Amino acid sequence: MILAQQLPKYSQYIMNEFLINPSVAGVDGRTSLDLSARKEWLGFVTNTPETYSFSAQTRLLKSRFTIKSGFFGSNIFKGGSKGRVGLGFNLYSDNNAAIHRTGVQFAYAYHIFIRNSQLSFGLAGSFYQFRISKEEARLKDPDDRLSNLIGKATVIPDASFGANYMTQKFHVGFSVAQLFQSSLKIGSKDEFIYADDIRLKRHYYLICRYRDRFAGKPKWEYEPSFILRTNERLHILSDISVKLLYDRSYWFGLSYRTSGDVILLAGIKFNNLYFGYSFDYGFNGITKFTKGSHEICLAVKFGDTARRYRWLERY
Repeated sequence: MILAQQLPKYSQYIMNEFLINPSVAGVDGRTSLDLSARKEWLGFVTNTPETYSFSAQTRLLKSRFTIKSGFFGSNIFKGGSKGRVGLGFNLYSDNNAAIHRTGVQFAYAYHIFIRNSQLSFGLAGSFYQFRISKEEARLKDPDDRLSNLIGKATVIPDASFGANYMTQKFHVGFSVAQLFQSSLKIGSKDEFIYADDIRLKRHYYLICRYRDRFAGKPKWEYEPSFILRTNERLHILSDISVKLLYDRSYWFGLSYRTSGDVILLAGIKFNNLYFGYSFDYGFNGITKFTKGSHEICLAVKFGDTARRYRWLERY
């Protein structure tokens, strides 16, 4: 049996959780621009899996009612924002050998304050092009049902859902990707008949994270986290991670993936710039014959101001 991945996996999922959970859009009230690049199985073959993305998210902060003058001297009352809506989008390109996906995703999130915690729900819609590269596809059997689909492309709509609950130190998130389980209708109707059962299966994610300070060392923090990924066939993949942070400006950590990979994590913050790097190395299967997988994340975050805390009233 051969297992293959439909969706990319991220080692730095905490640095930009929005990539896998739409309810995180605007969750902390800041505006964030994120770039990420991931290259897997470096040195194994030339066209190993790689993923690139650019995402942006923000929060519509709380504002007061305003009064504007209308026609004929009348006053118009304009309602203010309650600070509960988050918006985001993600442009991405995911390449896995001959399979290429390029698309865009738009997300809407709604955040509810519950005492000293926040409950969030999010929904995202996406459109992406699914293409089988003619130059890179290799079929051992010329009569394979995919032979008529090589070199062709289709645009597929889909959606994802997420929920997130967080306090000042803890949060847990759940999300579902590829809700529609869209079929790959590539080519003409007659050609598609032979690919009718080729569908994108739903994927499920569960993330838990806790962060706290060491007693007597206020600048040092520890952050254990956990992510579980599974699909409709219950193929489970999990990461267990521990990070240490100093002054919230430097961090390093270690993860273990149940596929047998060990992941090194490191990052630095300078003003409103964040840079993260991870290196995955495996001891099982293909991964032990490679030079590892590399992932780079770069983020710019705006909004750490007095206005944000005054109108967001998160805690």
